Amino acid sequence: MSKKILDEREKILPGGKILRKGPSKAEMKIRLRLDPYSLTKKETEVTLLLLEGWKRDEILARCSIGNNTLKSHIRQIYRKLGVADRTGLSEKFLNF
Repeated sequence: MSKKILDEREKILPGGKILRKGPSKAEMKIRLRLDPYSLTKKETEVTLLLLEGWKRDEILARCSIGNNTLKSHIRQIYRKLGVADRTGLSEKFLNF
């Protein structure tokens, strides 16, 4: 039987059912600020993980993508958002 790693928004209920809470208020604020940039669903997911400080290997595992695909997503994210690196990304979205 495979094990599923639950994130902080998931809880196992009696009987083994999984309860998923919605996104946090901070995540919703960031999603609203990302909306005008026309990021794809996967780019938005990667952006949120980058902003949470996830490491490259963690993002690869979470998103089930290859290293070159992740590099491509990050390049597109930085281009669309007009930033050069993670620091610029954090400054743009975490200082609100």
